[in-house]
Parts: sequence; structure tokens; C-alpha cells
Amino acid sequence: MAKGESRQSCDLYAHGYLGWVENKRGNLGLEAVERAALVVAADGRRGLIFIRAGALPQAVDRADALGIAIFGFDPEGGTLDGVNLVGRELCAVGIGG
Repeated sequence: MAKGESRQSCDLYAHGYLGWVENKRGNLGLEAVERAALVVAADGRRGLIFIRAGALPQAVDRADALGIAIFGFDPEGGTLDGVNLVGRELCAVGIGG
């Protein structure tokens, strides 16, 4: 998990993925999706955004267009669901699939 200045890059690193965790109130906006897209384009791994709240429709549409998965998580219930098409597809096949 990244902290401080490295938070600008990403929160989670894996072999094929870079991830961001938006553990705040309010909907995910377009800016977070665009920032993730810039990082994954330069890095070559797939982007994953984990959100506690919802996502604005523009952010969902843009993430789908860019191939970035958005997942909704419930920290108390321990659930994880795909918010956008890419996220739902990865949930269906497993992130490693």
C-alpha cells in the first residue's frame, strides 16, 4: 500500500494490476478515472479502482471506455461488486482471469 507522495501514483501494486482505493464519502468522479488512466497507460498494467461510495455516470462510462475496472466494496460486510462493465466482467471471471 502506498502512502504520502506515492499516493499520487497508486495504492496497490500487483503483477498485472495497479489499484486505487477511494475510501471516502461521495461519488467517484471523472478526475480519479483520468488520473488512473494516465498511470496505467504509462505502466502497462490494468487499472482497478475500489470505491466505498458510488460513482458518477460520467466516471463509469469513461472507465469502461478506458478498460479500468471499478469495484464497490463494503468494509463492514466484506463484499466486493463490479460497478462498471469492466468491473462486473472481472468479478465474473476472477481478477486473475
